[in-house]
Amino acid sequence: MTLTILLTLLGTSIDTILLCYCTKYFNFRYSYIKSGILYTLWGLSIILLNLLSCPFIFKLIYELFSIIFLNRYLYLDFQLKSTLKMIVVFYIVLCLCELLTVGICFSVLHCTSLSDIFDNQVLSLEMIIFSKILSLLLLHFVFYHKQNDIEISFTPIESILYFLPIITCLLLILGIIYLLKISNISSQYHEVFLWISIVLMISFFCHFILFNLYLSKKAEENYINFVKSQEEKTFYYYQQKQKDIEDLNIIRHDLKNQLLALKSQPAESNQYTQHIDSLLNDLSKSSYAIHTGNPFIDVLISEKLKLIHEQHISCKMNVEYSFYS
Repeated sequence: MTLTILLTLLGTSIDTILLCYCTKYFNFRYSYIKSGILYTLWGLSIILLNLLSCPFIFKLIYELFSIIFLNRYLYLDFQLKSTLKMIVVFYIVLCLCELLTVGICFSVLHCTSLSDIFDNQVLSLEMIIFSKILSLLLLHFVFYHKQNDIEISFTPIESILYFLPIITCLLLILGIIYLLKISNISSQYHEVFLWISIVLMISFFCHFILFNLYLSKKAEENYINFVKSQEEKTFYYYQQKQKDIEDLNIIRHDLKNQLLALKSQPAESNQYTQHIDSLLNDLSKSSYAIHTGNPFIDVLISEKLKLIHEQHISCKMNVEYSFYS
């Protein structure tokens, strides 16, 4: 009885944590401490409903509406449609895990009917543990969020460290289920095997949390490196554009002087006066001497003015300048 209650507590706790993980957003309205307290109180209410053996439909409706209102209260970037979609996918994955667990146990134990498994309380509890671990694994892949849209790739060592404990844990619990079914192990050892499975489930859950913290840290570092790389590329681009503009201004200045020199020739010896006037007019139009004091802003405005001129766009700019002494 004690183990059943403990398993109910653990299973419900894992389900509520998974539901929070799958429906989470990123911009908290309040502090992490206040949000954590509210999540804890909500989780305790779910556990209490399970311990009181309330009707399943009542628990489902309560869980659905309470997580929606809780997220609406806690997150600034809350979206109702997205939350409903995540909740539906969450329960679909849980159902699939239950079906997969039954199917795997049937194939391994060579059972002929469901009563062969569910009549045995220990086997039923072991299957619940196996299902929770499997759901934790599948939900992680289904609801895996790439932070800041930066892809996180696993190195071979990271893949081994992540998948090997999971596979080992699932195989060990499946082995325990197989031993309990086919061997004549004394009932006094059933509780020992159940405790072993519970420890494995808790260990896997801790491994899952720690590895996700590591992935979050890695994603943050990747994002910082990405931003630095983009800043360096942008800085290099504007440096090149600034140099190009300076070179063009020099060429434009020299060309303008040469054209003025040609234009100053006597009229009878200069057959291209009209053409020279046209070139001088084009040079004056294409010259955008922007000097704001910030070279990057100079380049940016010059680029935009050039684009406006090429596409014949009418533009009106208002510049507000504040001086702080």
